[in-house]
Amino acid sequence: MKKIIWYATGFTAVSVLFCICYYASYKAALRDFNRKAQKQENSIYTELVRVSEENKALLNELAQKEEEEKQQELAQKPDDDTLETGLAQKNTVLPTVSYIEETYDLTTGLLNSEVKTAPGFLIGMTREELTEYINHYMDNLSLAEYEAGLQAYEVVSFSENKVVLRKTYNVNKVPYKYYVNISDGMVIVYYSDMKSVFEYTHIPAVDLSEDVRLSLIKGIYVKDREELYSLLESFSS
Repeated sequence: MKKIIWYATGFTAVSVLFCICYYASYKAALRDFNRKAQKQENSIYTELVRVSEENKALLNELAQKEEEEKQQELAQKPDDDTLETGLAQKNTVLPTVSYIEETYDLTTGLLNSEVKTAPGFLIGMTREELTEYINHYMDNLSLAEYEAGLQAYEVVSFSENKVVLRKTYNVNKVPYKYYVNISDGMVIVYYSDMKSVFEYTHIPAVDLSEDVRLSLIKGIYVKDREELYSLLESFSS
């Protein structure tokens, strides 16, 4: 009986000792785990703070760069007041303008000047617009101007209050005044523009020689009226 009590007491003591050791080990492991978890948490928090600071610095840098680009763009672009001032400084012809038209004859060397009422198209024009108008005028000469020998048209002087234009003529530079051709089987005389009819001759092309017909098909250029009537007379003979 005593042995049984002794064994029971020893087993109980060993069990208690084992429990005490296990509990102590558990508490130590738990403290170590909590310490490591806290350390890892602190590390993650520190990393998050660092990334947040870097992102904030990057955003500030981008915002500053964008602001600098905007300021540079505004500095290069004129404001409305500057634009309006620039437009105001661009001279345009006023309704009260003094308009002078000069004509220069190269064959005689004479220069005539005449003050005229400004044509309507001139009012409100800039120098660039007037130059463009003159270029178009020279590219599309009227028959009268062509036959008069207009060689040049230019702006001599330009301001909002005074405009001087000059036309230079040289009739000797006009290569021909008439153009003889065949139309609808008849000989027709045109002006130098080859569109305006000067005379319907009523001469049938069929009555002419083959050489003359071929020349008329190509077109015959005639310098003046004397040469023209001499040519027409040769067709009738």
